[in-house]
Amino acid sequence: MGLVVGSIVALALVVGLGVAGFLYFTGRLGIGPLSAADKDAAKAIADGVEKPAWASDGDVDCAVDDLVHEHRSGELEKRGLVDRKGDDWTYTGEWRSEDANAYYESLLDCTGDWAKQVGAEWKLDDTGCLDDIGTTTMAAWFAQDSLTLGSGKDGAEEDRAKAVEALDKCYLKTPPAPEATPTAGYRSVTFTFADTSAEGDVTISTGGAGNWTPLTGTSVSVDTEEGGARGCVDAQAVTTYPWGSTAEAEEQFCGTAKPKRIWWKKKARCTIEPGCYSFVLHYEGFKDFASITAKYTSNGGDCLATSGRCSDTITAAIGGRGTVVTWSFPGSYRGSFVARVGNLKSKLPN
Repeated sequence: MGLVVGSIVALALVVGLGVAGFLYFTGRLGIGPLSAADKDAAKAIADGVEKPAWASDGDVDCAVDDLVHEHRSGELEKRGLVDRKGDDWTYTGEWRSEDANAYYESLLDCTGDWAKQVGAEWKLDDTGCLDDIGTTTMAAWFAQDSLTLGSGKDGAEEDRAKAVEALDKCYLKTPPAPEATPTAGYRSVTFTFADTSAEGDVTISTGGAGNWTPLTGTSVSVDTEEGGARGCVDAQAVTTYPWGSTAEAEEQFCGTAKPKRIWWKKKARCTIEPGCYSFVLHYEGFKDFASITAKYTSNGGDCLATSGRCSDTITAAIGGRGTVVTWSFPGSYRGSFVARVGNLKSKLPN
């Protein structure tokens, strides 16, 4: 009888061990190898999660495998990261903060040399500081930056801030101040900026505090409203780092527009009398609607006008260019005829 009972107990133990072994190796105990459901959930996450440029598909599979081994598909479903309908699993993209951090810490570890790979993507000359910051802190930054967090946002923001502070301490540096060369233009000054491509990711902006606008091309023009006026531009060189921090250097540049001028230009024909000739007094560079008074002399004295009037006052046209007067002379005139507008002077013949 004892032998029979012993045999039954032994058989039961063997059967129990066999069942337990089956459950273990198929992942049904929540430990050991992944179950079919776990593997399907892992594939859904790996296919759906955003992959950073510095990681490979294999790195993502490795990190997801760590995550699923930690929580298994059923627990990840409860945590809202995956959704199951029958045998189909869907990645929701909603992460708990602690899961997001753990996933990115695994992803960094799975790369083999995460500091070198991240540093290459971020164009950092020295990656030793990344190693010093460590995977835990950097994982918090990547999790906050790349994943949608459904809970634990406040703590994640604090972790991200710590990472940014550490990165800034290591890598933030003021860029060289912008350099520009002024060129006089018509009622304007054009500033041509030096190439900053050798300085890395540096953006030149103009416009001043509260109104900075990134430079399009290599130059910017400043309207001075009239010739000979001074025009200035505030410029800012900004280096933007991959983690969102910026470093700035500012400079102001000034230049002078082309001067206002007046000049006589001979007309093709004169119809006042036989043998006469005519000149037109032109102006340019004046402010729109400015009052322009031209005064005339002949050989330093009276202008010899038939009307007796030796001056004209006009309003400058829009654009600052136009004509003041047409003056006709008899063919016998050989004097020195001068027009003056303020301190501007034009003598006939020019």
